[in-house]
Amino acid sequence: MNSISTLSTTARLAKSNTKANTKHNGFTLIELMISISILTMLLFTGSYSYSLMSERWSKELGQFSNSAKTAKHLVLMQSLLEGVQPYVVVDSKKTPSLFFIGQNTSLLAVSRAGLFSGSYPEIFRLTANKNADGKVDLIYQSSSTENFLLTGTDQNIDFSKTLILLTDLDEVTFNYFGWTHLYDKNSVRKTNKVALWSTDFSGIDRQLMPERYSITLVKSGSSITIPIQLETTPERWLAPYFKENQ
Repeated sequence: MNSISTLSTTARLAKSNTKANTKHNGFTLIELMISISILTMLLFTGSYSYSLMSERWSKELGQFSNSAKTAKHLVLMQSLLEGVQPYVVVDSKKTPSLFFIGQNTSLLAVSRAGLFSGSYPEIFRLTANKNADGKVDLIYQSSSTENFLLTGTDQNIDFSKTLILLTDLDEVTFNYFGWTHLYDKNSVRKTNKVALWSTDFSGIDRQLMPERYSITLVKSGSSITIPIQLETTPERWLAPYFKENQ
């Protein structure tokens, strides 16, 4: 009798444990919905954070790219301007002069450090061009001397290459330091004249190159001035032409 009672009690306990295990196995519908809601919020937060980070990274990368491009073009421009050389041309009367036409917002000259022609000098023109937004773009145009021989002051120059060096500037100005004319420089002891700064300089009219010049760039209230030193005795390149005309 005791054995039967013990077996009966054991069976009831086993049945009770089975029901308890069945009751706590898995999630209820409410628990599942709460879990899905939490998971959705986590996914949304992660996606939003990634979106912000990606947008910021793209913006910073773009700024870095623009800054690197600007720095590269500034270096190229300085090399170009420092490479400006005395280049002799003659007018219709065979009078020699030096090809350099500088104005306050533009420069036309020949450089041994052109941006496209490699080992050949380039005839180039730098122009400050105001765009539709009122900002200024610095535009570079050039023609290689490899296939074009510049000899006269009245020749037409076909600029086959164009490059926008700098954009969205507030102002671009050139200034030139030199003698008013070759004769003034040669007769300095008699006239007591001196070299001066000016906003324009024609090597064709003065038969000289400036001794130095500068370009000033202004953007967002900040300015940078790039000074350029040139040969101090460019008139020596004219000597053979004067001898021919004597």
